[in-house]
Amino acid sequence: MTVLLRAYAARSCPVKTQLAFDPTLEQAAWEPDESLAELFDGGLRFEAEVLGALIFGFGGSLRDLRDLAAVSLRSQTEACLSAMREGVDVIVGGALPVDAAGHRTGRPDLLVRGAPRADGGSAYHPVEVKWHKIIERRRTARAASIPAPLNYCTLTQPRPTNALPLPGYGVRLASREADLIQLAHYHRMLEAVGFADPDQALAAVIGTDDVVDQPVLAWVDLAAPAVRTFSRSTPEGWRLRSILERYDHEHAFRVDVASTALRFTGDPDLDPKPLVQPIVTSECGRCQWWEHCRPQLHPDDVSLRIDKGPLDVREIATLRRHGISTITELAGADLDGLLDWYLPEVRHRSGAESRLRVAARRAQMLLNDSSLDRETTGPIEVPTAELEIDLDIETSADGRVYLWGFLVNDIGAATQTYREFSQFAELDAAAELELAGEALGWLWDQVSGPRSVAVYHYSAFEVSAITALAERANGPGTTSVDRATGPKAAGGDIATLGWAADYAATRFVDLWEIVRNHFFGVAGLGLKIVAQCGPGFGWRDDDPGGLNSQRWFAEAVHGETAEARFLARQRVLEYNEDDVLATAAVRAWLRAQ
Repeated sequence: MTVLLRAYAARSCPVKTQLAFDPTLEQAAWEPDESLAELFDGGLRFEAEVLGALIFGFGGSLRDLRDLAAVSLRSQTEACLSAMREGVDVIVGGALPVDAAGHRTGRPDLLVRGAPRADGGSAYHPVEVKWHKIIERRRTARAASIPAPLNYCTLTQPRPTNALPLPGYGVRLASREADLIQLAHYHRMLEAVGFADPDQALAAVIGTDDVVDQPVLAWVDLAAPAVRTFSRSTPEGWRLRSILERYDHEHAFRVDVASTALRFTGDPDLDPKPLVQPIVTSECGRCQWWEHCRPQLHPDDVSLRIDKGPLDVREIATLRRHGISTITELAGADLDGLLDWYLPEVRHRSGAESRLRVAARRAQMLLNDSSLDRETTGPIEVPTAELEIDLDIETSADGRVYLWGFLVNDIGAATQTYREFSQFAELDAAAELELAGEALGWLWDQVSGPRSVAVYHYSAFEVSAITALAERANGPGTTSVDRATGPKAAGGDIATLGWAADYAATRFVDLWEIVRNHFFGVAGLGLKIVAQCGPGFGWRDDDPGGLNSQRWFAEAVHGETAEARFLARQRVLEYNEDDVLATAAVRAWLRAQ
């Protein structure tokens, strides 16, 4: 049997590959839960919208091959090859020919023609559509360094020959490496069939970013050094490798894993030793094989129990090789003694020693059944005001702010009033800015009144969102506003957002920062953890969480009945109100310490 791997294999857990090719196992049946199914559906909707917009707006030659899904794979690949031979500018949904020698099969969302090759033939570059952001703002000091600054194209001019630079921005390499690994798979397939560019290993991702107020293709050089990986041959213990190098290593390993798994018979005396063992990662919670892997893990396995600031696969494997698998073993280990053999194996990780010591501390807290440790003594200072306003925002799955929730605590009157500004609809950029202007205009009215005001939030999310909205409305920087006249006199929503960005950056009180300065949490210091473990606050919803709220929002907008939409809307509003009530409870608890 020939091992053929799809593009997701190299970016996913190798245990999945092992189990998928093990002939002694029945393939796991799996259906995503409701929240994950909604994410899948949302991703498919976004992909369809983006591809539809590209097809509608692109004036060059285009071949849409998605309608061939019902015909044989051979016919599909022949159609894709034919389009590439003809030099079609954009190919949608083309199945690349199976690369048996390279153990690859795959179908990128788009193939985009690049510059002509030296031999006169056409070169193609793979493009994927992803329902998340792919672009990040870069600090000035990094703007001219590796990784390279952003080059982008619009949907109407998607070819890389039309790419434009966008100074101050770049592709998110650390958090979106998996997307790029997937693109490297398609690039190698294009090489195998003779349609890759031998001089430029370019690929692109279309995400939900709106840095230029429209979807863009964010281009990446897959051959440029970009990813920090372990290296036994360098004095530093790590080296920068390209996405292609990273992919080649991961793909080759999974080919070995699959080839070994194919030899399993169920007889332990005859079977080769499996190349991988289960280690808990972020994939496990949504993996069809979890019920198979879970019984193989000790109940106190380090990777299972420590899920905040978790050690990575290499760190866990290194500890296991030296007999440290459980939190009991980690908590009882002589950390100073084990560093001599541990650190040389994990130098790909910045701060590896600190990561290990923090994990050991969490292991000890778990054994002691402790959730929060106070690290300081004495009173905890929290700014006060006559009006104390708690703020929490909610975003849809595509990142748009559709709900601004405020809890107004009138200290003199000893009252709490919840005020929300919301739009339960699919917002475009203009509608999102309009809603933000309304909410933050109301906040200006409170701040400009006769009483002192303090605005509290938990984590940097709210400040970052306000800053991003202001920059989209005003350009980089903020708008100066006269406190006597206010933002409305200075220019409406745009000035309001400029004022709010400045006020948020300089005057908002981040309770997470205060908590972080005084406490250590075994499961982190998120609002849900601290509010429940500290003041004992409880949410009305049985399953509160940001991802769940995105699913409720989708139901509130797209539910089949008016009643379903109403109930989902109320659920979101109650969840948001509980978030700001929790923030107020944490503030009172901090003052009581």
